[in-house]
Amino acid sequence: MNRKLLLGLSAIVMLGSIGCGDGKSHTAQADVLGTVTLDGKPLADGEIAFLVTGKAPANIPVKDGAFSGKAFSGKNRVEVRATKTMPKSPKALPTDEAPKINLIPDRYNIRSTMETTVGTGGAKDLKFEVKSK
Repeated sequence: MNRKLLLGLSAIVMLGSIGCGDGKSHTAQADVLGTVTLDGKPLADGEIAFLVTGKAPANIPVKDGAFSGKAFSGKNRVEVRATKTMPKSPKALPTDEAPKINLIPDRYNIRSTMETTVGTGGAKDLKFEVKSK
């Protein structure tokens, strides 16, 4: 009886691994490019994320205020981050990482309400303005 159970489970696992599709996402990605300013000046170094529910975020580097990459088409929530490495505490162990602080307020990242729509042909000339205070 254990052999029949083992064979049945093996068949289920094999059928489950075949699946119904090609394993690729059916939500199209498109090119996005634009600028991010912090207090009216180009964000020197940071990251912008385009988030669609149920999909991995599209994290794109920002350098000298500009970004270019791919994001899922449709409505995206947008987050902006920029971090600064702080000095280690004198009490820190040599293996401790130096702490980082986010220079961008939470209202532009974890609590962001910024949104944009990315069409199937992409979105160009996107502009995001954030303030440090």
